Amino acid sequence: MNVAWQLWRQLFRRTPLLVVMANLLRIAALYFAIEWLRAEHDVMVVAASLFGVSTWMWHVGQGYNLRGVCVPESFLLPRFRRRLLEYGAIDVASWVLAPLIIAVVGGFPHLPLVACSLLLVAALGVMMGCNPRSGILLWPIFIVLGWMPALVSTFMKEALRSPLTPWLLLAITALMLRFSIAPLLRIEDRETDASPLESTSLGRTQARNAPGEPRRMGVFGKRIAAMYEYLSQRALRRALAAYLQRPSLQRRMLLVRRLLLPNDNPEAIALRIALVAVIVFFYFFVLMHRQHFQPVAIGAYAIMLSISRFPQLNVGMVRMRPNMADLYLTLAPETRAEYQRIISDALLVLVPISVLTALVYTVFGAVLVHAPDPWRMLFVAAVVSLAASLAALALHLIGPEGTTGRTIVNLVVVFGTMGVYWGGYWLVGTAGYALGGGVLALVALGFGAGVWFAAQREYVSRAPRFDAPIA
Repeated sequence: MNVAWQLWRQLFRRTPLLVVMANLLRIAALYFAIEWLRAEHDVMVVAASLFGVSTWMWHVGQGYNLRGVCVPESFLLPRFRRRLLEYGAIDVASWVLAPLIIAVVGGFPHLPLVACSLLLVAALGVMMGCNPRSGILLWPIFIVLGWMPALVSTFMKEALRSPLTPWLLLAITALMLRFSIAPLLRIEDRETDASPLESTSLGRTQARNAPGEPRRMGVFGKRIAAMYEYLSQRALRRALAAYLQRPSLQRRMLLVRRLLLPNDNPEAIALRIALVAVIVFFYFFVLMHRQHFQPVAIGAYAIMLSISRFPQLNVGMVRMRPNMADLYLTLAPETRAEYQRIISDALLVLVPISVLTALVYTVFGAVLVHAPDPWRMLFVAAVVSLAASLAALALHLIGPEGTTGRTIVNLVVVFGTMGVYWGGYWLVGTAGYALGGGVLALVALGFGAGVWFAAQREYVSRAPRFDAPIA
């Protein structure tokens, strides 16, 4: 029990809000279950729904906790695997056997189906906690199920009458647990760290939350990561060869950009856009016949997706501080301000990349949904994405380094950008491109440029920092 208690404590330290919410829902489900036992049959559905959500939330946290527990060093502990099995048995007793006993006391029918359903919900939560990318694999299934509600209803009625349904649920549960837990129990060498500014988004949901936690990626993710690595190495070699052949300030700046932003070369940008386009195409292919949103929102989504890169800049620059000392010595600037200006000028390339990304996504979305006024969407998206990218780069370059402050800054940027986009779209539609577009460009670009120049001046005046961040 001591091991279980320590794991519970660690779970609470990692995800306190999730633990509190899951247990509050569990208490509410227990209250309605007691009312059901008192012959209030109408509340049975409420109790089952609340307990299902609480079970899912709790086991998402358990899976997330296992990712940090199952590191190579933990397997040196005596009987580590056996302790995990005992912890799992306690969890099954409290989240499956206990509600099953209440169902038996209340005379609820289909008890084998109820037991297997509880195991399935718990396994789903564990899988989504252990492998965050599994949510990406599951959402197309729910979209298809929502696409055919009548077929799903008929299937559920037949499944309730079939004696094979519990066995099918048990098989699915076993596959989920095999998919989620088996990789955690393998002892593997730690892979080479990716650049904090890698911008591929492949490992962003797999970030290590404890020292030594492996970076777990699937076969597809590893192949894509290898492609990005190859493209970044080739771009770096070309930049280095060009600089050695004829040194110049422009080629030195290009070399610095290839070092700081390894996956922001033209080939890697094209690969990133193509991968996102495949996902977007699948989404619209499935939901095209149920178009329940305004096509104008495509531009807002595209801008929001393009500026989502900049919070990573804040985190990445902090993590890269010790490595930046080597770059400082290599560049050998005459003053600290010169070094700071080189870094800020190198990062400024993210702005045109962000604008290009927003425009490409807007064009792609406008074509898929047959937007009625695509040119107005493109014009507004170009102006707003440029202003928003300048402001986001400025704020995250000199902004707060703490999680709370960074989150607040990001929310302000996102909601401010959305407000400017919708206001600008209405203004251009009302006053025309000349007057409305001019006012939008003057206000938005004036604000974005002003914020950027002020932030750059502040960044250049600061002394370079090469201390390692506090873990």
